[in-house]
Amino acid sequence: MTTIRSEGQSGAVISYDDLEQPSVEELARRRLVEDGLYAFCFNQVKIRYSEGTLTLTGRVPSFYMKQVLQTHLRELDGVARIDNRVDVVSSTGLSSVRPR
Repeated sequence: MTTIRSEGQSGAVISYDDLEQPSVEELARRRLVEDGLYAFCFNQVKIRYSEGTLTLTGRVPSFYMKQVLQTHLRELDGVARIDNRVDVVSSTGLSSVRPR
């Protein structure tokens, strides 16, 4: 078990198990933000996680970016399936938006 020593005068020891673990959604968002090259394309993507399935909704500017998005997230711990519902909406008028 890895431990962290606090910087305070008490010298208390805190184990990683005692710290709140980030959610799968938070880990996914961090992974997208860390990709400096395409991070701006993923601003309108919403991420939800439930029982091993990561559901992606929102918009990206190209089908390529939709695939990049999915590729970045497929190896997250706890994710067995990705439900990629992201719509492609580009400035050229090409769109995958479904009628409502």
